[in-house]
Parts: sequence; C-alpha cells; structure tokens
Amino acid sequence: VDDPHIERELVKTHDSAVGFYALNGESLVTFTENEEKEQICGVLEKIREQNPGKRILLVLDKHGSHRCEYTRRRAHQLGIDLIFIPSGSPHLNPIEQVWKYLKWTMAPIVVESEAEFKDLVQETFEKITKRVSFAKKWCEQFLDFRMLS
Repeated sequence: VDDPHIERELVKTHDSAVGFYALNGESLVTFTENEEKEQICGVLEKIREQNPGKRILLVLDKHGSHRCEYTRRRAHQLGIDLIFIPSGSPHLNPIEQVWKYLKWTMAPIVVESEAEFKDLVQETFEKITKRVSFAKKWCEQFLDFRMLS
C-alpha cells in the first residue's frame, strides 16, 4: 500500500502580519519586516489613507512600539486615537478573535510560496472583517453599538 501522505516544505515568512479591524470603516492587513515603531507608524498611515475623514479609535496591546512616544505622536498627527488594553487581556481586543478565526480557517490549507501565503492571509482577513460579529460582544460591553450601524 502506498503512503497517501505528501511531504512539503513548510512555507515561512519572516514578516509580521499587522492588522486593523474596522468596525465602521475599511479594515487592513499588511506585512511588515518587523514590528518596530517606524513600521507601525507606516501601518497607521495606511489605516488613515483607507479611512479618510473618519474617527479612528485603535485598540492596541502594550507592545513597546505601540505605546512609545514616536508612535503616539504620529497617531495624533494622523488623527488616530489609541486605546491601550491592560497586559494579558487579549480578550479585550476585537481583532484577537479575527486572528484566531483566520488561523483556524487557514490551518488545513497548503500553499506553495510565501507570496501565495500572504495573498491568502489578505483574502481571508478581508472576508472575516466584513462581518462585525467578532466585535459585537465587545461593542455591547464598551460602546453604543447602534452608533456603528
């Protein structure tokens, strides 16, 4: 009996996926070579470009490049308000459920290249974030959900 298993190299990327889950605007996922402050500020600029003229409240963990003065200043210049959740509280950040579901959805899929992997992340992230359901409980607890409709 032939072995039905196929062995392939695991496709890896050294880039970081950085995402923005918009409750009432355009979500964004992009890849950065690292998560240093300059890269994070570049992502903030992309978020603002995709959501011109809208109020942006961005929920973040306390990663050093998220809370440093450089990032805070750039966010202020772009009109983005930063909300920092307590350490060890990922359940307070709506995007964490998006990442969890994205990983679950993509786990069985085999890709051939890093480019194909990144495209799949983009496509899956866009589909997932079109739904507000991941943030519904968060919104009900912390916001007036009717204002987002």
